Amino acid sequence: MILVTGATGLVGGNLIWYLLQDNERITATRRDSTNIASLYRILSFYTSTPDIYLARIIWKTADVLNEQSICDAMSGISIVYHCAAIVSLGKDAGIMSDTNVIGTRNIVNAALKVNVKKLCFVSSIAACGRSVNGEKIDENTTWIDSPMRSAYSRSKYYSEQEVWKGIKQGLNAVIVNPGVILGISGNDNGSAQLFNQVRKGLMFYINGGTAYIDIKDVVEIMIGLTNSDISAEKYVLVGENCSNHEVLSWIADGFGKRRPFIHISRWTLLCIGTLSEWLAKLLHFKPLIDKSTARSATHREYYSNSKIQKVLNHKFTPIKESIKKVCDFQLNN
Repeated sequence: MILVTGATGLVGGNLIWYLLQDNERITATRRDSTNIASLYRILSFYTSTPDIYLARIIWKTADVLNEQSICDAMSGISIVYHCAAIVSLGKDAGIMSDTNVIGTRNIVNAALKVNVKKLCFVSSIAACGRSVNGEKIDENTTWIDSPMRSAYSRSKYYSEQEVWKGIKQGLNAVIVNPGVILGISGNDNGSAQLFNQVRKGLMFYINGGTAYIDIKDVVEIMIGLTNSDISAEKYVLVGENCSNHEVLSWIADGFGKRRPFIHISRWTLLCIGTLSEWLAKLLHFKPLIDKSTARSATHREYYSNSKIQKVLNHKFTPIKESIKKVCDFQLNN
């Protein structure tokens, strides 16, 4: 039996769909307060009868911050996909760190206790090192903490360390580090913010860029690695390295909006991030951007997918095509 954590999120929700193509039943965890409407929306992207697939999910009430509840949920489970995580800014940084780091520790400990056959952990390129001389970042690039690091980056890096500790204790596990994931989500986190903002109309853009990947590629590779004999390895999963302006322009095209045409300098964005962070603390709201994200957004980092290509020879979806699929679905739903 397979267990998925974070089943209502972007990765977990789309993974559920693909797993249900080859498995009659899938077990998934959720908290008492979890609304599965987001998963319904994700399944609606693939089928006109999402209820049929929702009925094939065995729900287990569990919280990653409660190890015993996780152990109970893992009873009779052989494979675990740990997708649950929080991406947050500002005042939620502490909750994010606890959920991502302590939650992963509890998943690892529970997996060891119940002797699961394999764990696939979803990390992020945010947990990878930074390029020093302009070379592409890969699995061997050294991670060094710095003011450039966001709270999210730190939380995913230290989450990975919990998995490596488990591997040293005999856990059969693989780690994937996806770039910015493009796909249908039922919430406003991650890349969904980009689509929502551009659809409303966005005149501004900044220099910089990062690596992107289609959700289909992420989950197909996760399943491939988990079904293989590979263990104690991590893989950077990226489809293309794109500039901010390219991605925003393609999204604008997909929604029939004007492309962003006003460039904002790094200094201006840092000022906006600092002011937003200060106002968020004062007025108690979640800022769209803070200082750390402003710093990151103005850099361009190139990532290499050569390691996973050597293993699976996966054909990645073009990012422009990925964006069009999301835009088309949102325009018609």
